[in-house]
Amino acid sequence: MVAELTVDTIEAKLGDYLQNVYRDLHQNPELSTQEFETQAFIKTELDKLNIPYKIMAKTGLCAEIRGGQPGKTVLLRADIDALAIHEQTGLEYASKKEGIMHACGHDAHTTVGLGVAALLQERAQDLKGNIKIMFQPSEEMPPGGAKFMIEEGILENPKVDAAIGIHTNPYLLAGQIGLKDGYILANTDRIFISLIGKGGHAAAPQEGIDAIAMAGQFIAGIQNIVARQVSPLDRAVITLGKISGGYTPNSIADQVELAGTVRTIKAETQSHIENQIARLLQSVTGFWGGTYKYEYRKGHPATWNDKRMVDLVRRATAECLGAESIIELDNPYMSGDDFTYLAQAVPSVFIEWGTATEGKENFAWHHPKFHVNLSSLKYGVAVVTQSIVHFLNEEAGV
Repeated sequence: MVAELTVDTIEAKLGDYLQNVYRDLHQNPELSTQEFETQAFIKTELDKLNIPYKIMAKTGLCAEIRGGQPGKTVLLRADIDALAIHEQTGLEYASKKEGIMHACGHDAHTTVGLGVAALLQERAQDLKGNIKIMFQPSEEMPPGGAKFMIEEGILENPKVDAAIGIHTNPYLLAGQIGLKDGYILANTDRIFISLIGKGGHAAAPQEGIDAIAMAGQFIAGIQNIVARQVSPLDRAVITLGKISGGYTPNSIADQVELAGTVRTIKAETQSHIENQIARLLQSVTGFWGGTYKYEYRKGHPATWNDKRMVDLVRRATAECLGAESIIELDNPYMSGDDFTYLAQAVPSVFIEWGTATEGKENFAWHHPKFHVNLSSLKYGVAVVTQSIVHFLNEEAGV
């Protein structure tokens, strides 16, 4: 039998270790495809634990814990990359790298991965199956590192039967776990648009075709696609996050560039919005006499949570944190993640892990003041470890 895993046991055994690992990772963030120091740090920790690993996707790695008894194999994904954001938290362990920050919690995911590895390696002889821990690079840079690691065989030898992902959530308090059956994350697409007019003097606008005026009409119109052409019972978001154009205050702009994102859950809504943006562009440019270029670039598909896997995490959470710690999410988040490619391949669950601090202002992912409550680390380790043990035991008929 695997020894009982409680939050108190984890705190006593790993509390200082988890916080030290997290602080080290947080101070030394690396951008997607550049995670060489992070990879070296993980290798050092796995070597200390006598856990074998394989380098994958250049800056990632897969650790493998072989159980003492035959059984299924479950994979835990922990992404490791950071973002090009200048940290403004004021923490004593803030990023040491100018303009780079762990603003999405991947340092915490990596910490949980190492904590789970430490606990399960110690109990390896009692485990009825195997665990792979996927320390994945480049989640923040499409197409993402998950695809590359899948292509390099992370789901084979031994074959992976299920996968678990865990992600920080600044809207849930430390000790809370957010769960949802079915879709948990959205399709995450990007749009790139050029509105092309005709330059001229600002004092004679009738002689030109004002690309800024076209852009204004387009920006006002694009929000009506969601507001008036998508059911209010459906879920969709269009955000234009970047715009540039023009030369001087007294010139007619001949071109405006726009870039943004489209988030949907349903494939039919995704296609509808793609087509409606094209129709809007035709209408606006036709009215003004301009032209356009339009690229709709599909990103990660929506992420599906397998009900059986979610139920397994519900039971594990109730056992180690109490049923009151489970937050049943009514709706999916409109963010996305390349964990979806694992979810397409095997039954999977993506866990929303509370990392907020009660009584303190908590900031969203990708905010320069985003922070993780250090007390949440032990809860993440507890829920994931208990879920893995439950899965292996249930598959073995225990």
